Amino acid sequence: MQWKEFGAKGFRQVDIPIEIRLSLRQGTVYYMAERGLSSTEPHYFIVLNRKPLESKILLLLVASSQVEKSLKRITRKNLPPESLVVINDTEYDDFTKESSIDCNKLFNKSLEELCEQWKKKEVRAHKDLPRELVEKLIEGVMASPMISEEDKALIDS
Repeated sequence: MQWKEFGAKGFRQVDIPIEIRLSLRQGTVYYMAERGLSSTEPHYFIVLNRKPLESKILLLLVASSQVEKSLKRITRKNLPPESLVVINDTEYDDFTKESSIDCNKLFNKSLEELCEQWKKKEVRAHKDLPRELVEKLIEGVMASPMISEEDKALIDS
């Protein structure tokens, strides 16, 4: 499958690997490094777009093992408590330890960049997050005053 993007030089084709075409959906989990993080270590990222294959930009949330630090940050910034979702390894066993997901910070990644990282084997796919946890993340994003209405519209059905 090819995806057409209109840029300054006209349309260009983006080849989407079959593994991504078959697996990319709301709740897909990828393990990868991200330049937008202060750490160079890979993290788990969860895709939140309702229809990610139809979007130029993927909206991702990141999981952190620093649960206490995340809780303190949410409290200090006076953000809604439901905008932080804590997941333990019994709820999602691909996480090896309890993790927090701050729904106040979305990461944007172009579909093209994900495909390039995939081809370079810089991304590893994991099983999808269970639907009930995806719903908690969506609720957290919807409750966040930090997320734009435009991004919220791409996530909620």
